[in-house]
Amino acid sequence: MKYIKVSEELNKRFKNNIFEREDFKKIVKEIYNTKNEKTFRNILGILKRNNIIKEVDKDKYIIATKEVYKYKENDIENKIYNLIQKEYSKINFTVWNTELLNEFTLHYAVNNYIIVEVEKIAIELVVNLLKEHFGKKFTVITSKILNENRGLFLNEEKLIIVKQLILKSPLEKLENKKYITIEKVMVDLYVDKLYISYQGKELENIYQNIFEKYDINFKKVIKYASLRTNIDKYKEFIYKLDIPKKYKLKE
Repeated sequence: MKYIKVSEELNKRFKNNIFEREDFKKIVKEIYNTKNEKTFRNILGILKRNNIIKEVDKDKYIIATKEVYKYKENDIENKIYNLIQKEYSKINFTVWNTELLNEFTLHYAVNNYIIVEVEKIAIELVVNLLKEHFGKKFTVITSKILNENRGLFLNEEKLIIVKQLILKSPLEKLENKKYITIEKVMVDLYVDKLYISYQGKELENIYQNIFEKYDINFKKVIKYASLRTNIDKYKEFIYKLDIPKKYKLKE
């Protein structure tokens, strides 16, 4: 495909350097022998969707060198998701496991919990549904109950926590399922009392490791954080870690 030739040429000329839209158009023109604006937009879209390049500012791009985070559900999470989808197909929800954080933490968490995020109006319905189908193997509670009685569940190994899903949460839709994004996880860890065990130096470590390994949509992080918390204080936390400068990130 010709867009691969475009990618190869971009790598030759701009690897590890920012390039502008006009630089991109010049390369496309050389390879395609065209001035068609639609062709430029189409190829640009293909390269962005395939994580070959990423936009760092308006009409400014850089070659992507890191992988995009993709959540991988396990069998029990898949069963939970399918059950909720079957019973309440119209509601927005997602299912994930705090075990994903062990990839980034300094201290490995022995007890990991399944998190079910669902529209506020459906929390009680989903709790009852999960108790009916998984109550023999799991303790099913809301995040509110856990936060108010944390000591009672410290040693609980089989725990499903149902909490409110912020409707504008950044989720990824694949094959009719909505998966957690790492950008959402980052902000939620900072904001939610539920994740209090990941605060302080541990949270700083998590952020550093996430940015080091994965290609993060920083604009998505900031936009979601602005919905959930004091954005000025959040930016202060991010910039204190020197993350935007280190990874050439723009809001």
